[in-house]
Amino acid sequence: MLTQHSQVSFYTELYTRIPEDNTLRIIQDHLDFSFINNLLKNSYSLYYGRPSKEPEMMVKLLILKKFYGHSDESV
Repeated sequence: MLTQHSQVSFYTELYTRIPEDNTLRIIQDHLDFSFINNLLKNSYSLYYGRPSKEPEMMVKLLILKKFYGHSDESV
């Protein structure tokens, strides 16, 4: 009898350890950020230059920076 082994990502395992009431988890679970990519798709060229970072990811990083009070400035 063959059994199937499911692959579990390291990140999936970490995500399961985050408490249900964690603010960032609540944001991730209840907000759909996919509209950002569609909103900004005309701002990026598909054919010229290097591929940009996904706008959705960049907005999430900005939220993290603001949430934890981080800055790009070095002191």
